[in-house]
Amino acid sequence: ESRQAPTRHVVTLQALHGAPGRVTGLLARLPGQAAVWQPAPETWNAHMLVAHLAGSEGPFLKRLEHILAEANPYLPYFGPDVARPDAPGTLDELLEQFLAGRQALVRRLVELAPEDWERPAVHETMGPTTLALQAQNMTKHDADHLAQLAALALAWDQASHG
Repeated sequence: ESRQAPTRHVVTLQALHGAPGRVTGLLARLPGQAAVWQPAPETWNAHMLVAHLAGSEGPFLKRLEHILAEANPYLPYFGPDVARPDAPGTLDELLEQFLAGRQALVRRLVELAPEDWERPAVHETMGPTTLALQAQNMTKHDADHLAQLAALALAWDQASHG
């Protein structure tokens, strides 16, 4: 018997599945030398953004597994200290890591029974949450960094590098 994610989670799954392609599309707007260009000292460059996205996949998947394995587990916050923007690797290698990690994460979510999406947890900074809300949080994380990448591509164009 094949299980299907409840319809209300399909949008989340589609967004999560599509993020690596959206990152790749935005990177295609930037020539190779732009990967390490920063429009301002406090901004992340494309390489840093992709490194952070790639580094987030393992902790996000671990968080989901924690929710599935335990009753109402505590979920510690993680940020750039864990999903490091200075991770080693070329932009292509990091993009491949992001894609592979995201494919594993989406495969895991697609396998879930409808009731698994409602499993509760307590997030360090967000408070009471569910697996579904954590998956939605991942789509917000993607959107935030995709917006940064889009702004970077625009700034590169406006700085008349292109």
